[in-house]
Order: sequence, then structure tokens, then C-alpha cells
Amino acid sequence: MKASDYRQQRQAVELTGEVTLPSGAVFTMRRPPLDLWMAAGRIPQSFLRAMLESQQGGPQASVQFSTEETIDGLAFLTEAVIYACVEPRVALTSDDPDTLALSELDPEDFRFLTGWIQAGSPGVPVKTAGGEVQQEKLRRFRQKRPGGGFVGDSDDSQQVRHEAEQAAGIA
Repeated sequence: MKASDYRQQRQAVELTGEVTLPSGAVFTMRRPPLDLWMAAGRIPQSFLRAMLESQQGGPQASVQFSTEETIDGLAFLTEAVIYACVEPRVALTSDDPDTLALSELDPEDFRFLTGWIQAGSPGVPVKTAGGEVQQEKLRRFRQKRPGGGFVGDSDDSQQVRHEAEQAAGIA
């Protein structure tokens, strides 16, 4: 199989969602493959450190970034926004009338998109063994309760599990 064939095949099955930006524009977005980017070393180490520290320190955790780390982070988020935008396509620069140059994005829309990525790309389904599930259905599985226990340990764990399994088509 050629690389171009693989890319085309992958794009054909990639999950997307419609996202309304603050400007009112509606973009078709895909979830950046952050786990693959992490494994490939594409995510700045400062982001990974901050993520780990905030997980260990809870909601009160605060991470300070140096100027260089901030610049690295912005470059990474720019790359992630460019990747995530399916329609319209976005590029650093473009002469193609069907592709937006990054500088053409409204600054508020750009900030929104970076926040959207950091929030886990809500509105784009997550692939599961049983199909696809909206991220919002899975969100409660990841949350921790005050005191350190997981939401799954609470009284509604069976209901949450049942809803997620139904959404995935495995119940």
C-alpha cells in the first residue's frame, strides 16, 4: 500500500464534528491524535509536565511556563489547530481560495479553537471497539470526585456505564 492510499483510506473513516466559532462560522473539525503526537515527541515537554502536575495537584495546581516554553506551546497549538480544521482547511499561509491562511482567522476564533483542542475536542465522537461515542458521554468516567475517588465509584456508576454502552451499541 502506498502512503497516499493509506492517508486517503484513513481520512475516509476519520470522525469529525461541526463546531460553531464565536464569529458564527461553522467549521468541520477532527480530533488531533494527541496520543500519537505524544509518542512521536511532537508535544512540548513543558505541556506534558504541566499535564502531569495538574493531574497530581488537582484543580488548585498551577504551572508556570518560561517564555521559551510558552512560545513552544503556541507553536504546538497552532499546528494542532491547522490539523484539526477539516472544512475549511487552514494552513500557515495559502494562495488556495479554498484554504484559509492562519492570519485570516479572527483572533477570538483562534483562541476558541486552541481551547477546544485543550478541552478534548468536544463534539467530535470518540472511536470505541463498538463504534463511536460522543465525548460528553465518556467525560464522567474521567472525572475524579473530591477526596480522590473516581466518578465511577459513585451511586450512578451503573447508569453511566449503561448509557455509554448503549451509545457505543454494545449494550
